[in-house]
Amino acid sequence: MSGSGLSRIHILGAGAVGLLFAAHLRQAGHPITLLLRTQAAVDRFERQGCRISVVNDWMRANPARSRLLAPGEPIAPCAVDDIQAETPASTHAAIGKLILATKAQDTLRAFADVRSRLDAQSTVVMLQNGMGAFEAIQRELYAHAAAPAFIVGTNAHGCLRRAGDEFSTHHTAMGTCRLALRPAVAGSAPPDSALELLTALGALPLDVAVVNWSELQPLLLLKLAANAIINPATALAGCHNRSMRLLKHTDGHAGIQGFVALACAEIAAIYARAHPHLHAELSAQAIEEYVAHIIDVTAQNRSSMLQDVAGGRPTEVEWINGYLVRLGQQHGVPTPVNAALYGLVKLKESTARE
Repeated sequence: MSGSGLSRIHILGAGAVGLLFAAHLRQAGHPITLLLRTQAAVDRFERQGCRISVVNDWMRANPARSRLLAPGEPIAPCAVDDIQAETPASTHAAIGKLILATKAQDTLRAFADVRSRLDAQSTVVMLQNGMGAFEAIQRELYAHAAAPAFIVGTNAHGCLRRAGDEFSTHHTAMGTCRLALRPAVAGSAPPDSALELLTALGALPLDVAVVNWSELQPLLLLKLAANAIINPATALAGCHNRSMRLLKHTDGHAGIQGFVALACAEIAAIYARAHPHLHAELSAQAIEEYVAHIIDVTAQNRSSMLQDVAGGRPTEVEWINGYLVRLGQQHGVPTPVNAALYGLVKLKESTARE
């Protein structure tokens, strides 16, 4: 598998999502470099053969693929090798194409570590949950400097890493990925690296589509709504996503469905003020239908927020419910549901680390 003729793509954030895209891009022939936090992590990666493994657990839920598996038969990992790794500060070599797959709460700090290696001809793909990371990078790092081109994506593939498998990702649910080039502040044409990176990602077998920003923005806001409901609820209850569809109306009580309806109505009210041009696409009914769909397709998943709480790590709640609370404040919309979820998750974070 040769990368001849293809320029290198750097991946910052070697979590479940970053590893999934790194493996597929390398399998397609692109030279890949993982940007790891420490030299110790680089050394571990090199000792295990400079290899990433993907376990396609989604095959069990696919009627056509599952017939190829005997009951209880393990799914063999797909290993992709010849991948380089380095720390962000180990070299000053320029980065032309960067995929930023860090957690939202780590994004600004991580990006600052590689900023000096990027220029106006570089392109950055952002694959974070929540909202606000792009704005934070622009505000903190590019207020008075020329910025790279930015592509923002929404990724609906389910994937996770298991304890002890640092460079292996389990692709648990086949989803979609939608990408759009953020309009440049100065209106300048995007660099060649942007088209090259969009072409590379669009060719992957991950249902990747390139759309206009006007098409992606409502998808990002729908995903934010789903994350703001599913993630904190499952993190607080300590349950898989499927539990949210099992709790029906009983004894005259609305139960979880009543909570979902309240949360959707609150988020729709925020969006109506903040994004009035998207009111029809982001109604309370549209949001509730989208949340129900995401619960169904990710039924077997443990949300990223639940995984972070269980691991004693900070969550992305600041960029999900916290973002919605701040957006509501800016537009005069009360946010009691999101404020309560935000506070409870913050409490859960602090007690989990005790």
